[in-house]
Amino acid sequence: MCGAVAGEPHADDSSRKTRLHIGHIIDKTFGGNDEPHNLKAVCSLCNEGASNISPQRPLLNKLLIQVRRATATDQLEILRWLEKKFKGNR
Repeated sequence: MCGAVAGEPHADDSSRKTRLHIGHIIDKTFGGNDEPHNLKAVCSLCNEGASNISPQRPLLNKLLIQVRRATATDQLEILRWLEKKFKGNR
Protein backbone atom coordinates (compact mmCIF):
# COMPACT_ATOMS: atom_id res chain seq x y z
CA MET A 1 0.00 0.00 0.00
CA CYS A 2 2.74 2.46 0.95
CA GLY A 3 5.63 0.79 -0.89
CA ALA A 4 7.76 0.29 2.22
CA VAL A 5 10.28 -2.57 2.18
CA ALA A 6 10.79 -4.95 5.10
CA GLY A 7 13.47 -3.75 7.53
CA GLU A 8 13.71 -0.14 6.37
CA PRO A 9 12.48 2.76 8.54
CA HIS A 10 8.81 3.35 7.84
CA ALA A 11 8.02 6.63 6.09
CA ASP A 12 5.33 7.57 8.63
CA ASP A 13 7.22 6.50 11.74
CA SER A 14 11.04 6.45 11.43
CA SER A 15 11.38 5.04 14.95
CA ARG A 16 9.95 1.73 13.71
CA LYS A 17 11.40 -0.72 11.22
CA THR A 18 8.96 -1.89 8.60
CA ARG A 19 7.54 -5.37 9.14
CA LEU A 20 5.49 -7.03 6.46
CA HIS A 21 2.26 -8.93 7.10
CA ILE A 22 0.13 -10.99 4.77
CA GLY A 23 -3.07 -9.16 3.97
CA HIS A 24 -6.08 -9.89 1.79
CA ILE A 25 -6.70 -8.06 -1.47
CA ILE A 26 -10.44 -8.62 -1.08
CA ASP A 27 -11.21 -8.89 2.61
CA LYS A 28 -12.84 -12.06 3.85
CA THR A 29 -15.82 -10.02 5.09
CA PHE A 30 -16.45 -9.07 1.45
CA GLY A 31 -16.19 -12.64 0.15
CA GLY A 32 -12.40 -12.88 -0.23
CA ASN A 33 -10.51 -16.05 0.67
CA ASP A 34 -7.08 -17.27 1.74
CA GLU A 35 -6.03 -18.41 -1.74
CA PRO A 36 -2.61 -17.11 -2.86
CA HIS A 37 -4.11 -14.93 -5.63
CA ASN A 38 -6.02 -12.97 -2.95
CA LEU A 39 -3.03 -12.29 -0.69
CA LYS A 40 -0.52 -9.41 -0.68
CA ALA A 41 2.41 -8.24 1.42
CA VAL A 42 1.51 -5.15 3.43
CA CYS A 43 3.51 -3.28 6.08
CA SER A 44 2.32 -3.48 9.68
CA LEU A 45 1.31 0.19 9.85
CA CYS A 46 -0.77 0.02 6.67
CA ASN A 47 -2.27 -3.28 7.81
CA GLU A 48 -3.31 -1.71 11.13
CA GLY A 49 -5.17 1.03 9.28
CA ALA A 50 -6.71 -1.16 6.59
CA SER A 51 -9.74 -2.25 8.64
CA ASN A 52 -11.46 -4.34 5.98
CA ILE A 53 -11.01 -1.83 3.15
CA SER A 54 -10.78 -3.35 -0.31
CA PRO A 55 -8.93 -1.31 -2.91
CA GLN A 56 -10.82 0.25 -5.78
CA ARG A 57 -10.43 -1.34 -9.18
CA PRO A 58 -7.80 0.37 -11.32
CA LEU A 59 -8.95 2.56 -14.20
CA LEU A 60 -8.74 1.13 -17.71
CA ASN A 61 -6.06 3.59 -18.86
CA LYS A 62 -3.84 2.64 -15.89
CA LEU A 63 -4.20 -1.06 -16.75
CA LEU A 64 -3.31 -0.38 -20.38
CA ILE A 65 -0.21 1.53 -19.31
CA GLN A 66 0.87 -1.42 -17.16
CA VAL A 67 0.34 -3.85 -20.03
CA ARG A 68 2.33 -1.62 -22.41
CA ARG A 69 5.21 -1.52 -19.92
CA ALA A 70 5.19 -5.29 -19.38
CA THR A 71 7.66 -7.55 -21.12
CA ALA A 72 6.68 -9.15 -24.42
CA THR A 73 6.46 -12.51 -22.66
CA ASP A 74 4.05 -11.13 -20.06
CA GLN A 75 2.01 -9.38 -22.75
CA LEU A 76 1.63 -12.68 -24.63
CA GLU A 77 0.57 -14.39 -21.41
CA ILE A 78 -2.08 -11.69 -20.86
CA LEU A 79 -3.30 -12.18 -24.44
CA ARG A 80 -3.55 -15.96 -23.93
CA TRP A 81 -5.45 -15.44 -20.70
CA LEU A 82 -7.90 -13.02 -22.35
CA GLU A 83 -8.43 -15.36 -25.30
CA LYS A 84 -9.14 -18.24 -22.93
CA LYS A 85 -11.43 -16.14 -20.74
CA PHE A 86 -13.51 -14.81 -23.62
CA LYS A 87 -13.44 -17.90 -25.85
CA GLY A 88 -16.93 -18.46 -27.20
CA ASN A 89 -18.09 -14.91 -26.39
CA ARG A 90 -17.50 -13.71 -29.93
